[in-house]
Amino acid sequence: MISKFTLENYFQIHEGKAIDFRLRVQKDQSNQYSFYIHPQDIDGETWDFKVIGNFLECTTSTSETLNSLLADGETLDNLDKNVLFLMIKQVASKINELETVNTSQRSQLFERVEALEAFQREYETAQEYERDRS
Repeated sequence: MISKFTLENYFQIHEGKAIDFRLRVQKDQSNQYSFYIHPQDIDGETWDFKVIGNFLECTTSTSETLNSLLADGETLDNLDKNVLFLMIKQVASKINELETVNTSQRSQLFERVEALEAFQREYETAQEYERDRS
């Protein structure tokens, strides 16, 4: 089972739509090569890759990649089952990430509400004390 999107996946998306592609290569200060690829003279997706020896790592964000893969029904027909499994895995991972963030935010919200309720009780107590003193 693959765990990253590949250049082959990129070509599958554009199968029957493009045969010529533009490739822009960049070299950073640490002599690391990367490139992005885009169909030449037609609309299409742009994906970024990092070159690691003879291997490529897709560095386009998961959400951007998934959006491009879900562009239309014809694209889905061109994808093999490993890519579809990868898509499901990536979506499940993103859902899990969002649930974790939501749980954390919910905990912070509850703590803030509790602090505000405690402040309100203290304020009301102070007001009652002031009324009793007057």
